[in-house]
Amino acid sequence: MSITYAHLPAPIQQVYELIADHPGPDTTALPIAAALGISEPDATTALQRLHAARLLDQHSPGDRYTLAPRARQHAAHRRAHVPGPARSAQNTRLIDWYAATASAAIPLIAHDALRFSAPATHETAPHDHGDGCRALHWYTWEHRVLRNTLTAAVDQGRVDIAVELAEATWHLARTTYHHDDVAHAQHAGHTLTHYTRQPIAAVFRAREASALADLRHLDEAADAAAAAATLTQDIAEPSIRALVYSHSGRVHLAAGRPDEALHELTTALRHYRSVVDDHGHALTQRRIGQTHLALGHPADAIRFLDTAAGALTRSGHRISAARALTYLADALTTDRQPRAALAAVGRAHALLGHTAAPRYRAGIDLAAARARLAMADTSVTRRITEDLIQRLSHAGPGAAGDLAAANELHKQL
Repeated sequence: MSITYAHLPAPIQQVYELIADHPGPDTTALPIAAALGISEPDATTALQRLHAARLLDQHSPGDRYTLAPRARQHAAHRRAHVPGPARSAQNTRLIDWYAATASAAIPLIAHDALRFSAPATHETAPHDHGDGCRALHWYTWEHRVLRNTLTAAVDQGRVDIAVELAEATWHLARTTYHHDDVAHAQHAGHTLTHYTRQPIAAVFRAREASALADLRHLDEAADAAAAAATLTQDIAEPSIRALVYSHSGRVHLAAGRPDEALHELTTALRHYRSVVDDHGHALTQRRIGQTHLALGHPADAIRFLDTAAGALTRSGHRISAARALTYLADALTTDRQPRAALAAVGRAHALLGHTAAPRYRAGIDLAAARARLAMADTSVTRRITEDLIQRLSHAGPGAAGDLAAANELHKQL
């Protein structure tokens, strides 16, 4: 190992040593280039040379690398010989690049994101994603790295960066099925801000509760929602109180307690009426509509969901409007209006456009399948559900509910 390393040029040795400190599980050339202050082509060449020397393993899609098992101890040994200030500066730039690039992806993926924590200061420029599809593609490949980077930031005492990554994870992951990453990040955000920024801590705790509910960890979700409510007792801001009540309603709804959900969501709506937050107000109306659907009140559900979809569309929150229309379609199907449901599905598709949002697209397809089945259109229902089952089988831990729904629809054919 030492002989192979010794025959490499010094710049390539630097790349090898840096990877020993990379949060993992793998890396590409861009963060290496940012950390070492070299060009992306030079970083790519170094990674390829290290792979050819059998010091790195290469992973799909071909531009991702990790230390070969036999090289890990040697790389860590060499990294320990890098002078402390240089090593610290490189690690800072490495973590900064991931945090900055994640933050830069938020407005591209989540156009309606409402951030409760300020962006951190970075020593490196973020990668330019270009558009939302590329940003989501980047997040899809990097979500495990971002989770480890958040942990590394905590270990290094970089609270501002860790909080920024926790905030970014909520916005980047909510259109995907990576709910485990969301729960982990929101828990970290809450822990880091609990004693110093209590309002933000309440937001993180409430979001954690929703992520846990989506993962069907219902007891833990209830505990997190209760803890968030406790945090709000000394918080005057109605926007924070409204958000916490809204997430609590979401948890009750996931647990099959629609009466309790309606109480929490109605309280949230009352708080939202005293603040300027059109998105939060409409989102809570959407959840109230979902709750009425769960209670078996399709007419009330249609009224709230139609109001929410209209408000979100007018305020430019296209992704959230598409989500409201998806639930409106389900309510219309339940109310024996499948053709109107398909019209709502079409509007939802139009609002999403080319936005990469796998969880939201699956929801739209499920709504379409339910409407088609209500119209006895079994061939189209079969095609939609079979496609969904294939897509959702490896979509992430949060896909279990939608996958079960697709399988149940398919069994009815």
